[in-house]
Amino acid sequence: MNVMIKQQVGKDFQSMDKIDPIVYIVDDDSEVCESVAWLLDSASIESVICHSAQELLDAFDESKPACLILDVRMPSMSGIRLQEKLNELSPHAVVIFVSAHGDIRMSVDTIKAGAQDFLEKPYDSQRLLDAVQLGIESAERRFVEYSLAAEVRDKIALLTTREKEVLRLVVEGLPSQNIGRRLGMSVKTVDVHRTRIKSKTDADSVGTFVRDVLRFGVEI
Repeated sequence: MNVMIKQQVGKDFQSMDKIDPIVYIVDDDSEVCESVAWLLDSASIESVICHSAQELLDAFDESKPACLILDVRMPSMSGIRLQEKLNELSPHAVVIFVSAHGDIRMSVDTIKAGAQDFLEKPYDSQRLLDAVQLGIESAERRFVEYSLAAEVRDKIALLTTREKEVLRLVVEGLPSQNIGRRLGMSVKTVDVHRTRIKSKTDADSVGTFVRDVLRFGVEI
């Protein structure tokens, strides 16, 4: 995401109603969960404890920003497998891995898969708090970007096949005359489609909607 898009997303972030993020502690060790929860509570950070990957999936709220403190090794489903599922289910979730059995390759693989950080047990309390604070900020921003992109996708879904064809060519930067030649229609017909696109997407202009499509890399 380039600087101009980041600035615009920042403005959207400020204008949207703030949704408090959820911090999930996912570890099969109850003592670890209680210890981390106490640490977060001391910094006024509320958390939800889950003792397994399935418990997390059952409790997970897709409608809110999420930061996970996730153990790598757990029975039934590992933290790494859970990360894969979350990437499909909720790509805006931020993951901080913790492990007593980590190695460089594992940490690199999890970071490549989208994790924000990888901490080895026993970890420094302040480092964990710093990672969670950063994770919360990232989760909030990712959630806004994800929500705005979802809105764009929902609006595109309202368009007919022909309107999508016109929109694709507008995104390419073609003027109405060239779009007409490409699609075998008159300029007037192209402009009718553009008007319908503007109306259906409730955009100030087709150009404004095209900007949103490009900002979030939404496929048409």
